[in-house]
Amino acid sequence: MMATITNSNVRLLAALVDSNDEEESEYRLLVDEEHVKYVTVDPGVFPKDDRTFAPVLIPMLPPFPPGNWNEGHISKDPLTQQPVFSRVTHSDLPGIRNTWYDRRVDHLELKKLNRVRQNIHHVTCPAFDFPVLVKFAEFPWQMPFFEAETTAYEWIEGKGIGPRFLGHLTEAGRVFGFVMENIDGARTAEPRDLAACQRILAKLHALGIKHGDINKHNFLIKNGEAVLIDFETAQKCSEKAELESEYKHLELLLKDPSRRGGVGIPVVSDHRVDKH
Repeated sequence: MMATITNSNVRLLAALVDSNDEEESEYRLLVDEEHVKYVTVDPGVFPKDDRTFAPVLIPMLPPFPPGNWNEGHISKDPLTQQPVFSRVTHSDLPGIRNTWYDRRVDHLELKKLNRVRQNIHHVTCPAFDFPVLVKFAEFPWQMPFFEAETTAYEWIEGKGIGPRFLGHLTEAGRVFGFVMENIDGARTAEPRDLAACQRILAKLHALGIKHGDINKHNFLIKNGEAVLIDFETAQKCSEKAELESEYKHLELLLKDPSRRGGVGIPVVSDHRVDKH
């Protein structure tokens, strides 16, 4: 008789770990393909190199307590030194409040095609007959960034500045991200695209909005025209000098040879990285 694989009903969705193993690790886990659990783990509980490798990590997790909980914490049992759930709670997790669009899509309906960035996935779902992108908060503390970006998309709706906003993404009823158009065949802007990038930035500024992060990776080019993305730092701005300064810096930033802001770079903080 084959042995049962421990936690075979658990899937790792996201991980944030401290490379020095001095701070808590954070995990977003899916249980029974239905229930999302946010679990923190004390430093030193699991081997340093195995904390983000799902095939090794998942069997090491202690048995998941039953019940309707969504946040848990794992510590070492002081007597056995084995990992145990030291607490579980059902928390009212924060969600995006500005739900201005009339469509909602549950994350359980998504079928991932590939990962564009750690929190941006190329997916299909029944609500659309074409692939779309979803962008979401992997952990509840990231919610303010998504609140800001969701609001920015409301400001630019129908203006031809960014990808089309297609709906709010939900998890257990709360809105934690959004669905947007996938601009197929687009590429990152280059210095030769300055005029196209200036045109689209000028359209944003005409609405009294400062983007706040105009690195070259936030301009996508298709058929000679630019599209702006990543509006986490966008804000209403009535100071003409600030908008002019952002516009003037565009040429220099398009020539920046670094990958600052580039797709695929997992920047969370100095020590905390997503490796899975």
